[in-house]
Amino acid sequence: MIEKRTQESILQGLLFGVFAAIANLFLSIPIYGALSLSWGMGLCIYVLISFGIRASIITLAFSIISMYILDQSLADIGISLAEFITIAYLIHKRFFVVIASLCFWLFIGSPLFWLYLNSFSSAGNSQEFSFIFAAMQGLNGLFNSSLAALLYLLTPTRWISERINLVNKSLSSNIFALSALTLILPLVTISFVLVSTASMRNEEQLIKILRAQATSVSLATERFIDEHYAFVNQLARTLSRISDEDARKNILVDAQSNYPNFYNLTFIRSDGYTSFFAPTKYNEEVKNLPENLRFVDDRNYFIHARDKKTPFISNAMMSRGIIAAPMIAMSSPIIIDGEFEGALLGAMNLQFITKLHERMKSSLLTDYVIITDKEDRVIYASSPTNLNNLEKHVVNIGKSKFTPDFPVLSINGKNHPYHLAKNSFDWKIYIIKQPAELVQLFSHHILVLAATVVSIILLFLFIAHKLAKQITAPLVKLLKNSSESYISNFENTQGATSSQEINEVAAKLRKSHNLLRDFEGQLQQQVTEKTTQLEQMNLQLAAQAREDGLTQLLNRSGFDEIAYNAIKTNQRLHQPISLALIDIDHFKLINDSYGHLVGDECLKAFAELMQDNCKRETDIIGRYGGEEFIILMSGKDVRSHHQLIHNIRLQTQNMLLNFKDLQTPVKFTISIGICSLLGNSLLSLHEVINIADEELYKCKHNGRNQLSIVTIDAE
Repeated sequence: MIEKRTQESILQGLLFGVFAAIANLFLSIPIYGALSLSWGMGLCIYVLISFGIRASIITLAFSIISMYILDQSLADIGISLAEFITIAYLIHKRFFVVIASLCFWLFIGSPLFWLYLNSFSSAGNSQEFSFIFAAMQGLNGLFNSSLAALLYLLTPTRWISERINLVNKSLSSNIFALSALTLILPLVTISFVLVSTASMRNEEQLIKILRAQATSVSLATERFIDEHYAFVNQLARTLSRISDEDARKNILVDAQSNYPNFYNLTFIRSDGYTSFFAPTKYNEEVKNLPENLRFVDDRNYFIHARDKKTPFISNAMMSRGIIAAPMIAMSSPIIIDGEFEGALLGAMNLQFITKLHERMKSSLLTDYVIITDKEDRVIYASSPTNLNNLEKHVVNIGKSKFTPDFPVLSINGKNHPYHLAKNSFDWKIYIIKQPAELVQLFSHHILVLAATVVSIILLFLFIAHKLAKQITAPLVKLLKNSSESYISNFENTQGATSSQEINEVAAKLRKSHNLLRDFEGQLQQQVTEKTTQLEQMNLQLAAQAREDGLTQLLNRSGFDEIAYNAIKTNQRLHQPISLALIDIDHFKLINDSYGHLVGDECLKAFAELMQDNCKRETDIIGRYGGEEFIILMSGKDVRSHHQLIHNIRLQTQNMLLNFKDLQTPVKFTISIGICSLLGNSLLSLHEVINIADEELYKCKHNGRNQLSIVTIDAE
């Protein structure tokens, strides 16, 4: 008999071991990057609770071998072994398998993953992703244990090991297990779906931000160079019309003082001799230089102006002579009566890029920028990159197992998200964000989701435990008070849901069917009431997640969800749509001057003003972040939309807010960017928001307290 059981255990272990290996190797579901949903360990746990420890050890061996084939780290394998041993021990102590898994991942598994990634892992950004990865591994573990419990309940009783069947379980533990399983498995599954969807959506948003920032820097540098380039050309033409040498010198001095980004403007004779510098202080210093250093007939900027008689812009280069500094040389020929009489040189120190970047930092929201010329020499690089001017920039494309589809650069051993743009001079502009930006793609949703899932599970388990005790308390009391004379012949039944109390009640109270039916009705009613309460709690949690706590308007995610469906509906019905992006002007000044409490009251007052004006069911209002609000209007015509927003702006301008601690009322204005769609326009929500944001930027740039409108007609 013992030999037969051993053979059965080996066969069961081999069969499910093959399934576990296949599940790990081929059936894992990617969630995002290195995060994937695998259930090989779930089969190991299922074999443990259904067929015993011997069969499960064989299944575990196959699962571990498949993990090794997949080149998973020893830490992953070690934590999987620890998970199996811990769950086996807790099940032996009569823990429900899902509770055993929850205890392991809360107190052992996730902390160990976090510690390993922070202390021992050498993968780029592993420390930043440590908490996220540990949380997702915990959710994966809960999914596996819930899957194992579900398979156990669906397995025919005759297939389950006799020793497992002989273990009587109390009615309260069965009710508790079924209630917990009903919630946890779908909750964890839905969590994975939400994480995957939210992460991809946030990644797309970050790519758009990087692209916009790279374009902004590209245009800024291009405008800056074009302005100075045009100045050099105009100044050369002016010098071509003036023959008096003193007049030329005075013009050069005045020009350099007006354009200080040129650290010198130099007049070069036709033979390549630098005859005059502005500012004039360099002329005295040049006298001490050897004669040959005053000739530039070997420099491209002079050769080009002399031979082709056209303006020229150099790549990044090192100046020589008095000042040795990285520069960009702009030259233009001086032509008199069709003859080349010399050239004008404008030497621009690359330090101007640093000043330009400093002015743009507040709008770029990033400290990492690399700009190279068309030969990949560094024109400018943020200090954290450790690159020097004129150094050859070798692009090191990083590989992140956490975000394999996101473009990253490896800088100082860390993977940084980036975007590359080029301007008309073939300069390459790399906009690089810190690794924390990658983490933010996942962290907000995953951390909130993990905390919510754990909180709901713990709350539900507490409710299920109390409910199970309340349901079984009358039976236990009745059993204790029953007379032995009521016991009749009864054959105990065994099964996955059998319990000690049920067997005893059936043996002692066979003749009390009516009482049992009444009790079952009461049980059903209590379960229904508790289920209804939990559904209401879930609805309340969902509503709170979409609402801004301060203004009671929709928050950003809530607005995006509703507005996305609204835009799709209106596009299908060919109805006009307008989206207004509103920003309170100089709101930071209100907070700094009066305090954040006054600032919060201003936000609430403005939210109420918008609600008073936007009363149609089709008007969707949200707080999009900080002092930024958003309104989506549909139906009627766009002129009525524009009039509504215009009224809101005027009412805001005339609104006075009185506070008892302030002698004068507080007032503020707003700037508004509006994008209206006509006809069959198929722009997405995020594209419409980006257009409205550009119009809002125009308002701010033109003095604020105004609105800017763009109307798009696909026809």
